[in-house]
Amino acid sequence: MKYRILIAALLLGTTMAQAQTFVSTVPQKRAVLIEEYTGVNCQYCPIGHRITDQMMALFPGRVFGINIHQGTFAANSGYTTEFGNALAQQAGVSGYPTGTVNRHRFATGINLNPGEFYSKGLEVMEMDAPVNVAAAFSIDPTTRQATVTVEAYYTADAAQPYNLINVALIQNNVMGYQSSAATWYPENLVDGEYRHSHMLRYLISGQWGDTISQTTAGSFYTKTYSFGVGNAIGSVPINNVDDLEILVFVCENRSEVLNATRAVRTGGQPYIASGSADQAECALSFQPYVTVVNPTGQTVTNLRLRVDGTDYVLDRPLPHYGTDTVHLAPYAIDQMPASHQNYARTAEVTLVDYVSAGQTVSVGSSHSFTYADVDVFTVEGPLTFALRYDGFPEEISFALADMASCTDLYTHTGRGNQGNQAASYRFSPSEAGLYRFSISDIGGDGLSGNYGFYDGQEAVVFGRNGKKLLNWSCYLNVTNAGDGTFEEMASAVNPPQSTMGIGSRELESMACRVWPNPASEVLNVEVEGLRKVELMDLTGRVVMEENGGRLSTAALPAGIYLVRATSDRGVATAKIVKK
Repeated sequence: MKYRILIAALLLGTTMAQAQTFVSTVPQKRAVLIEEYTGVNCQYCPIGHRITDQMMALFPGRVFGINIHQGTFAANSGYTTEFGNALAQQAGVSGYPTGTVNRHRFATGINLNPGEFYSKGLEVMEMDAPVNVAAAFSIDPTTRQATVTVEAYYTADAAQPYNLINVALIQNNVMGYQSSAATWYPENLVDGEYRHSHMLRYLISGQWGDTISQTTAGSFYTKTYSFGVGNAIGSVPINNVDDLEILVFVCENRSEVLNATRAVRTGGQPYIASGSADQAECALSFQPYVTVVNPTGQTVTNLRLRVDGTDYVLDRPLPHYGTDTVHLAPYAIDQMPASHQNYARTAEVTLVDYVSAGQTVSVGSSHSFTYADVDVFTVEGPLTFALRYDGFPEEISFALADMASCTDLYTHTGRGNQGNQAASYRFSPSEAGLYRFSISDIGGDGLSGNYGFYDGQEAVVFGRNGKKLLNWSCYLNVTNAGDGTFEEMASAVNPPQSTMGIGSRELESMACRVWPNPASEVLNVEVEGLRKVELMDLTGRVVMEENGGRLSTAALPAGIYLVRATSDRGVATAKIVKK
């Protein structure tokens, strides 16, 4: 029997009121909604998936993705919906992969190359949102009956007299085929199958959403939807209702997404949804924080977290179905290491307890996240930067910024006649100090080869594989003053061979195995060309170092550790648990 989603009768109609329940009334910046048009037979579509996933990881709670399988590349996949073609027509989709960022019409248009998602997303995150939106989602895993309550509160007058609120049902962990997955997103393959995420399955509010008829400051809107979810949508099974999520967003004129959110899954205890860190502008100092969610339906008046024995308290009310952030101790890194240093730091945060209705409830759940994942190189100038362009050099740009003045000293974009050629550039900052180097590919498909730096003695500073380039940066502590020039060299220098990885996300692509995890007596690390294995605690202190791949961990205290494996191919990190 072919199952389908059933949208049942509404439990509660539209309500306009003066008082809100759980949506915030504090003015916000816009969240980013990436609607990505894709298909399983699209060769380059995994690039778009990877970019969206990276942005969601970089900006948790600020960036959301919807993968819309549509068009000839999605034919016969079972992943299409009745809504995709109209959405694609509005977005002007003519090629794949492509997408929109908040359906905003930028100077380059509404229909974007995935390589533009990052830069355009940053623009959107600086825009004021006239409306805040929040939602709560519950589903009974036995009966598969679901309820979604959405709320919108206008903190300013909207430009239009009416807006549209959209409620999208999204499915994750759909295992199936994807063209060129092994080339462009191999870390998303599981036992030979591709893990599809953020897949649009149904628009509960209809093709273009339900109307919000009052959009002036202080207006409040709410609506509750009730629906049932079958065992499958079309030919795609729903084996686990936990793979479903609800995204809610408010539009004007069927376009221009004013704000968006993911519905809070109700029931259970408060939890830590995500962790991240803000970096101070033009400084290597970081402010880590975690986002906590209250799905209980009751206001939490006090919530206590613990990191390395230190307690952090959220002592302001956390409303039911609400979210808030708790800031942890700031972290400043050494800007002048003796040599190359990566400062990735992992925080293990435990939610100890909370107070609700005058009762203290113990929790004990934990969440870990990594931040300050930056590389700093101490080098002698002048510096030579070398790279090999791909067939679209105009998509590649790089810059060197002075951290002291917080300005770009040199910027460059590739030229059309440099396609698939090596090129070299000489940087000679006039002052010794700390500089930030950044490189990006707006096409998202990377370079044809490596890129990297040589120092003033023509020694390799680093080399890096450019095939997965999107946006990357590092810091250069230049020890001597130069002549202040930047020039393209007449004779190209070959880019350095790869000497470094890109952190834990490159572990799998480096064919590096770490087992068992959790570990007890022994930890094994296997990677081609292994040179050294370091085991670090969560403060970054090296507690064990071996030249081989077998570490005796019996005497280590129980806890979470970072494994850093240095090989001929680069450096990879992974998190392990010691029982």
